[in-house]
Amino acid sequence: MKKTYLLLCLAILAVASCKKDDSTKIEYTKLIVGSWKSTGKNTKVYDLNTDELLKDSTINFTGKNAGSSWFEIYNTDGSSYVTTLPIAQQGTLVARADTTSFLTYAILGNNLLLKQTNGGSTTKPILALSNTTMDLQSTSSGVLTGNWGLDANATYKITVSTHYTRQ
Repeated sequence: MKKTYLLLCLAILAVASCKKDDSTKIEYTKLIVGSWKSTGKNTKVYDLNTDELLKDSTINFTGKNAGSSWFEIYNTDGSSYVTTLPIAQQGTLVARADTTSFLTYAILGNNLLLKQTNGGSTTKPILALSNTTMDLQSTSSGVLTGNWGLDANATYKITVSTHYTRQ
């Protein structure tokens, strides 16, 4: 009798946890569709061996950094692309935007899987996603570019969290 009760409880738990994952995927799949503008990013640099946090830098894409922003557009058919902000061309009334990447995407649990049409893929954890805001994270290892005040030849773990607002 105890074994039957235990098996019944485990089966209910398994079904309940599957339904939660499916509902999160469906919710995220609906919420992500649209145009998102990056509004800031937080970069953390860690020692690759000890996982010690070495640098923590946040940049908001406002004021003098406004031109560093970009758009990510996610369509209902699973296609997406990344594009720069529209730039006015001197002497014309036309604004130009540069599409830098064509992608397909899928929601896998709490992760966004992005596949480039010319090869390669990346998975970004979805930190937050609502009707108005989205936060994605990417983690990689590599050498640093720019002036971080760290050994330019060393390899680091780099985590970037990007904040977006729906447009």
